[in-house]
Amino acid sequence: MRLLITAAATAFALGLGACSQGTNEEAGEQADTAIEQSTTGETNLGQGPMEEAGEQADEATGEAKESTPPADTTTPPPATP
Repeated sequence: MRLLITAAATAFALGLGACSQGTNEEAGEQADTAIEQSTTGETNLGQGPMEEAGEQADEATGEAKESTPPADTTTPPPATP
């Protein structure tokens, strides 16, 4: 149990540094890390299945932070003759 709590705290700390991820992808990464820590005692820094699913959910909902920013929709002021 103590190991699981430590793994969850570590995953949370790592999630804070991952600014280019959406919330679903971060949650998936935390879940992958907690599972890896509790089953093998090691952390694989590669993308796990939960993180990949979270990334797909972020992309589907438009929440991915690494997507291109929206186009500029401001209108220029009217020209005066």
